[in-house]
Amino acid sequence: MSAARAERLLNLLTLLLNTRRPVSLREIREHEEFSAYRTKDPKSGERAFERDKAALLEMGVPLKWMAPEQLEDDEEGVGGYYIDRELYFLPELQLEPGELALLSIAGAAAAAIEGFPGRAAVVRALAKLGFDLDETRPPPTMAHAPIKEGEDPAKMAAHLEVLHEAVANRAKVILNYRAAEARVTEREVDPWGLYYRQGVWYLVGYCHLRRAERTFHLGRMLEVRRKHLEGHTGDFDVPTSFSLKLHVQQRPWEFPNTSPFEVRIRLAERLVPAIPELFGQRAQFARTDQGPIITLSVSHRAALIAAVLPFGAAAEVLSPADLRAELGVIYATLAKRYQRSDSTVTSTHCEATL
Repeated sequence: MSAARAERLLNLLTLLLNTRRPVSLREIREHEEFSAYRTKDPKSGERAFERDKAALLEMGVPLKWMAPEQLEDDEEGVGGYYIDRELYFLPELQLEPGELALLSIAGAAAAAIEGFPGRAAVVRALAKLGFDLDETRPPPTMAHAPIKEGEDPAKMAAHLEVLHEAVANRAKVILNYRAAEARVTEREVDPWGLYYRQGVWYLVGYCHLRRAERTFHLGRMLEVRRKHLEGHTGDFDVPTSFSLKLHVQQRPWEFPNTSPFEVRIRLAERLVPAIPELFGQRAQFARTDQGPIITLSVSHRAALIAAVLPFGAAAEVLSPADLRAELGVIYATLAKRYQRSDSTVTSTHCEATL
């Protein structure tokens, strides 16, 4: 759309919003900014107006026409155009004090995250709701979701900005990605969606290297760039079956990586009340002679190992046998490492005492 036409559409929108009565095309033509509707051939001007009218309707503007018999003072007898203000403007929000407080906390927490896409828009939205916020500084907050310790906030913010724009414009990206086993590969990805969960940003999309849908951890992205120059859009179409909401509910061990397999884990009693939070809604729970057991469907082995390691004996993998054996090796290696550390500390302490 040309700049001249965009300006004309804005002028037409402003005129029809500010009028107190329907305005005929004849009256609209009298304004200098609508010279495109005044042509030697009247039909040509009418077609230009019809195109602009269609453009406003396509944008969702509730533009309507009122017949002459519906107007009391229509001397010309041609009817007129108007915008239904009740449909155009959003209704005023009537929020309870508690709802305002919760909205403030949630919005401020999002705006406090380093590199959060759309942070400025969140702050402006909160300001419009009546909160006294300074757009140049992060708002005070009771809830905070920081980037995990050890990550470079500036680098992650830059990556997020590129990914956010790529998702919005359906533009391919190139990632230098470090997998869980520390191997770095270059990936061409169609970015379908971005989401944030439990302190981590994830990108979901189609990986051309693996020729399948994959989920990428932002902290493992060493480099992020668009495949084409900025402004190039529409490289791919997001599958109609794709649902970002379902991905937000997924746990890392459910990310597609291998064929799914079943894992049985015996839990300490103290972890049972927290099963939905720790292992998700799809974890199947049962009380058995062996104790409380959950069954998970796992398609990312390394992610499950990383999830259960911190619980130690409180989350004991019973099957499959090879996964149980692998965890046993990891625990044995960690035990030896900490034994050496303890011995060094004890020896040093004794020498200092002597």
